[in-house]
Amino acid sequence: MHKTDRMAKVNRALIIDDDEINNFICIKNMKDTDFAMHASYCLRGREGLDELRDAVENRPDDIPDVIFLDINMPLMNAWEFLEEYKQLLPRMGKDVKLFILSSSVYRKDIEKSQLYDTVTDYITKPLSKENLKTIQEKYFN
Repeated sequence: MHKTDRMAKVNRALIIDDDEINNFICIKNMKDTDFAMHASYCLRGREGLDELRDAVENRPDDIPDVIFLDINMPLMNAWEFLEEYKQLLPRMGKDVKLFILSSSVYRKDIEKSQLYDTVTDYITKPLSKENLKTIQEKYFN
């Protein structure tokens, strides 16, 4: 492996979004920007929580460094996810950066996301290469 002047990669990124096209774009942009060594996605909030619980209990090295969470998903939206997520957070053993990633530009959604201390920031879709570079510079250098 050659050493480069690129920014340090995030080890693991998890996208929780029911939009498979968006997930494809996110993962492609992560690869193109060398953002994360490992990137995966879950299509449902419950699936994301199950994945996180399993990592906490059985695979601590698989706990993501970054989570991108969509607001509007069937069965469990972001707000319901966040209520259960905060119960899991003390057992994670690391500082996980969670970003709301939504097509919603409604002020109420943005303001509501700011009420959760578990939410690092709010990003409007699509997750661009510029967003990823900013996240790397601001939170992972």
